Amino acid sequence: MEYQPGVCNIGPTQRRRRLLLGGVSILAAAALVAAVLAVGWPHWTLVLTTFPLYGAAMGCFQYRERFCVGFAGVGVFDVGEGTERIDDPEALAADRKRAVRLNVKSLAVGALGALAIYGIAAVAL
Repeated sequence: MEYQPGVCNIGPTQRRRRLLLGGVSILAAAALVAAVLAVGWPHWTLVLTTFPLYGAAMGCFQYRERFCVGFAGVGVFDVGEGTERIDDPEALAADRKRAVRLNVKSLAVGALGALAIYGIAAVAL
């Protein structure tokens, strides 16, 4: 695997970590929904699932797209031989542009997921 600016900045080991982040985050969202329903908190608190759902989406997108938003932010990549700095300003700009797109996409998924959960709870309960 090879680093490609704005396309790929993580290898298999880092990808597995992002997938784990996604899995743990989806479990956190499920736990939050269960807590709200079990304890009887107001239904509006289900909107807080936006945060773990954002994390789940971010983890899954980073895994699928072989791209780490955090690495882009600090200007590094790790495709298997360890973390290396990015010195080329154009490569760094391409990575950061991609990171913004992934952040926006993940936030949209998190917000829409939370809205769906809230809507289902409002209708069903």
